[in-house]
Amino acid sequence: MSIILKQSEGWDIELRKKIKNSLSAKVFLWVLFALTICSMLIYGIVLTVLPKQYQVTSDKQLDTNTKILVSKLQDMRYEEAVNEIYNFCIQNNSAAILSDDNGALTFGEIKSEALAVATSSIATTVTFLDNKTEYALVVSSISQTANVILRLMLRFLPVIFAIILLLSSLSAFICSKVIVSPIVKISQISKRMTLLDMTWKCNMESNDEIGILASSLNTMASRLNETMEELTNANNQLTDDVEKFKALEEQRRNFFAAVSHELKTPLTVLKGQIENMILGFGDYQNHEKYLPEALKATEDIEHLVKEIIAISKMESMDLEDTLQEVSLKQTVNDTIQVILPLAQNKDIQIHPNINADMVLSVNPNLWNKVLSNIIGNAVRHSPCGEEVFITLQSFENENVLVIENTGASIPEADLPHMFTPFYRADKSRNKATGGSGLGLYIVKTILDLHGMSYQIKNSEQGVVFFLYLNG
Repeated sequence: MSIILKQSEGWDIELRKKIKNSLSAKVFLWVLFALTICSMLIYGIVLTVLPKQYQVTSDKQLDTNTKILVSKLQDMRYEEAVNEIYNFCIQNNSAAILSDDNGALTFGEIKSEALAVATSSIATTVTFLDNKTEYALVVSSISQTANVILRLMLRFLPVIFAIILLLSSLSAFICSKVIVSPIVKISQISKRMTLLDMTWKCNMESNDEIGILASSLNTMASRLNETMEELTNANNQLTDDVEKFKALEEQRRNFFAAVSHELKTPLTVLKGQIENMILGFGDYQNHEKYLPEALKATEDIEHLVKEIIAISKMESMDLEDTLQEVSLKQTVNDTIQVILPLAQNKDIQIHPNINADMVLSVNPNLWNKVLSNIIGNAVRHSPCGEEVFITLQSFENENVLVIENTGASIPEADLPHMFTPFYRADKSRNKATGGSGLGLYIVKTILDLHGMSYQIKNSEQGVVFFLYLNG
């Protein structure tokens, strides 16, 4: 007996591990639970409302028919009225009592059990053509239809529950496959990528974020594969190529590690909060407190996915068709106005000094993104009370936009990696100080598209960004 119990406990533990490690199982169980509960609640509501609503409707119909009967009786003789009342009781499944001071006349078969279930009674008075005596007429409904409906619905409850459970299971299975299948496929591909296996193709035709991410993975894997082949062919000739290969390999690992971290952490927090709110654990019953936090986690995920998609689109876009002439001074001033509230909140002074009205041929949206990221970083990474200087200078007949923020510095070892995707000088990956790690990579991508050179380094006062302009 003890052996059987131990085996049962072992199977139970193994089943829990499988469910815990399987996203498909979790989605299946949650959808099954939600559909079953909702269906049973709906059936319970129908079970409660339908008999009562039927009874109310029946009572209203009896009242209406009784009024019609009374109006007919007033135009009949007593003998005719008796037959009319009798027929009325048969047609409406009811009983009636016609009485005066001399006695009472009963219509319909009124049994004791029927009286026990009488649902409504209507009392009124009536007179006849041949008799001006005022009679009292009491009409009672003896219908048990509402009770029959209730009993039938209760009798079929096990069958209904079985059908609900079957349909919910089928729906949950389909939902788990539809929702989880693309994620499982990408997860399997990521495992192959960690083994440097790029001989796969992520075929997803959807146009949503998962489809775009799959397309980006295909493009990325193709480019990485080409790079790896080139580095492998040159490995025996140049030691520098080996270093480049290692750098690309480290960048690839950092990219996927960062994507996993940036998406997994808010998803875990969001899932935990929603589960606790659904189950009503402790303080999580206060939805007004935790729903904004869940929304913030969702917005963080959305922001990261949008940045990844934006980078993918920028890398493949045709820039020539989007170039326009813009004023350097005007775009810098517009960007400062957007960032000014943040600077004022930190008591940071921004000093623009662009005297020449220089005109640039750029994509306006991408150019504004560059200025917003650079100036925004200068403000965000400066301590309170510092300053940001924006000047247009000329070095060796080349115009250079110089953006310098005081009171901050970057470790020298981190400077060569500042434009690497998801790289942060702040190793804690604190969003309050480090952002998503894509800001400077987006700047690099946009400036490379425009053929502009750039450089970031430390100065005596802080950190300075050099942007070498064309024209």
